[in-house]
Amino acid sequence: MNSMIVSPVDVGNLPVPPGPSGIGGANALARLIRDPWRYPLELTKKFGDIVSVPTPFVKTVYISHPDWIDHVLVKNPDRYRRSDMVAKQMVPPKLGHNFFAFADDQEWQRGRSLYRPSFTQKNLAELGDLFTESVTEQVESWAPAAGGGDGHIDIEEKTRKLALIVLFNAMFDEYLSSRMLEASVTKNAISFGMLATTARVAMYSLPSWIPRPFQRRMDSMLEMIMGGADQLIEMRRRHPTERTDILNLLIDAKYDDGTPLENDKIAVEIAGMIVGGHETTAAALAWTFALVSGHPEIERRLIDEVDALGGKPVTVADMASLPLARACFDEAQRLQGGLVINPKTALVNDEMGGFRIAAGTTILYSSLAMQRDPRFWPEPDRYNPDRFLNNEADLRAFIPFGRGQRLCLGMRMAYIEAVLTIASAYQRYRFELPSGYQPRHQYRMSMGLKGGLPVKIIRR
Repeated sequence: MNSMIVSPVDVGNLPVPPGPSGIGGANALARLIRDPWRYPLELTKKFGDIVSVPTPFVKTVYISHPDWIDHVLVKNPDRYRRSDMVAKQMVPPKLGHNFFAFADDQEWQRGRSLYRPSFTQKNLAELGDLFTESVTEQVESWAPAAGGGDGHIDIEEKTRKLALIVLFNAMFDEYLSSRMLEASVTKNAISFGMLATTARVAMYSLPSWIPRPFQRRMDSMLEMIMGGADQLIEMRRRHPTERTDILNLLIDAKYDDGTPLENDKIAVEIAGMIVGGHETTAAALAWTFALVSGHPEIERRLIDEVDALGGKPVTVADMASLPLARACFDEAQRLQGGLVINPKTALVNDEMGGFRIAAGTTILYSSLAMQRDPRFWPEPDRYNPDRFLNNEADLRAFIPFGRGQRLCLGMRMAYIEAVLTIASAYQRYRFELPSGYQPRHQYRMSMGLKGGLPVKIIRR
C-alpha cells in the first residue's frame, strides 16, 4: 500500500462513467481480455474515452485517450499505484515478497533515484561490446538455415533465444555465453511462464480459492530464476570484475546515504528483466521481421541503409546512422502492441472528464488499441515506418515502454538490442514469407505471433 499521504478529490455527486450493461455488460470483461485490439475501440466509439467495465468483485474503468493516460501516469502518479492484477499474479508464495523490487510508495521513489544513473545512455554505451558480440554471434548462428531448401523455420523462436542470450550477456558479462543449452531451457520456461501469467491476470477478479491454470509450474519457474539470481549476486560479490555489465551497475548502486542496494532487490530486478525484458523485445523483433519482409520497398531501403555501414559489425556507435531500422522497429511495436494489460489502482477518489473514479477502482488502458486508433494514426492498420521518420507519429498515443515517472528503465537497452539485431540480420540475409502469410496476434502478456514466424532465410 502506498505510504504517502495523498489528498482525495471531492467528487461530490459526479456520475460514474458510462458503460455496457445487461448481457453486454456481463460479457464485457471477457471480450476485453479475448479481443484487446478491437473491442476497446468498440467500447470507445460507443461510450467515450472513459468507460465502466462490469467486473465481478472489482470496480474497473477503461480509458482510451492520451489525455487520461497522462492524467494517471504523468500528472497524478501519486493518486494511482501498480495494480495487484499484475503484481500479485507474479509472486510465488515461497518468495514471500512482491515480484517488483520497490512498492508504489516513497521506497519506489528512493529506488528509482538509485537506478536512474546506472541506466543512462552513456553507461549502456559502455556495454556496447557485449551487445555487439552476442548479437553478431546469434545472428551468425542462423547461417546454417540459410538456403536450406524449401522448408521454413520459425524466426520468432530464434529472436527469443537471441533476446535472452543478449540480455544474459549484458547483465552478466560473458558468464552465461558458454551455457547456451541452459539458456535455451530457461527460454522455454519463461515463454511458458508468460502464458501462465496471462491466464492469472485474466482470472484476477475471481476468488483466490479458484485454482489458476499452470500455477505450480509458474511458481517453479520464478523460484528457479530468483534462486539463480541470488547465486550470481553472491558469486559476483565474492569475485568482483572490472568490466561493465548490468549486474555490476546494480551492485555498485548506492542510496543517497551511501548504503548499497540490497541483494534481494537486485535479484528481483534481474528476474524482472529476464521475465519481462526478453519476451517483449523478442516479440517486437519478430513482428519487425514479419512486417518488413512483407513490404519489399521498405526492405530494400533498410538493406541500403545497412549496407552503407560497409559490412563491419554493427555497434552502438552506428545507431545514429540507422534511423530507418529504428523506425521499422517502432512501427512494428505500434502494430504489435507491446504489453496488453496495463492496470493501475486508484488510491483515492479522483475525477476524470466529469466522472467519479472511486478509490480502489482498477484503471485499464490498452496500448495495443490506442496504437491502432484512427483518431491518432491515419491508416492505422498499414505498416508505415515513415510515420516515425517524418514526425507524423502521435507519440502521446505511442506507449510501448510506459510513460511518466514509471517509464521503463530498460527502454534504451531494448532499442540498442533491437536496432543492432535488425541491422546485423539484414547485413547477411533476407527473409521470405510463405505465400499469403499475414501476421496474427498470439496473446501472452506481450503480443507474439500466432503460429510463430515461418520464413526462408536467404543469404544475401
